Amino acid sequence: MKKTKKPKRNNLYTKNYFFVLSVTVLILGLIAFSDNYLFDIHQESNSNPFYVIHGLIMFSWYTTIVIQTNHIRKLNVKAHKKLGIVGFFIACLVIISIAYLNFIDVPYSELPFFGKANRIFFPVFILLIGLAYLKRDKPELHKHSIFVAILLMMEPLLSRVGMNTGTNAAVVAPIIWLALWISLFVYDIIRLRGLHFLTYSGLIFWFVVYAIVS
Repeated sequence: MKKTKKPKRNNLYTKNYFFVLSVTVLILGLIAFSDNYLFDIHQESNSNPFYVIHGLIMFSWYTTIVIQTNHIRKLNVKAHKKLGIVGFFIACLVIISIAYLNFIDVPYSELPFFGKANRIFFPVFILLIGLAYLKRDKPELHKHSIFVAILLMMEPLLSRVGMNTGTNAAVVAPIIWLALWISLFVYDIIRLRGLHFLTYSGLIFWFVVYAIVS
């Protein structure tokens, strides 16, 4: 007998979840790099065009994600599909810029544990973005691919949130990170009546990588 799929459920949380999550990531990014564009604009990294370009690309992508999730929240699928081409192009620029910064950065063996983790997460980030584009006709897989990719690469942003808020980054970053992962679990349980395979496999991978590099 063919197994029937459980009907998806929707409420205020699930309807607005990915929009709120994307806005949260954008706000965290603004806090994380507020010193670069507001409080310490003469710092050395601001004189490096590659870091400036990387920052502009990242904020362009996060802003595009906010706009895209709002389109879906308002059921404006046509506009979402049109902007999706631009979003994918910006995502490719994100990959290129991160790859370039990794290339000019210190060797893997000399990186701190979180830097090593980021190097491991990056190829998976690329695969997930590719999967999101290929499976753009499957909404849940498309959304989960993008946001699990984002969640895996949150460390540079979250560490700087701690730095720019005068808190302990080693404490604040994991708390915020776990809260974001948990919020995705809650979405799955409400909306899908179970966990999406990318949600639990992404979190397991996250824990395993940090266990290995720590």
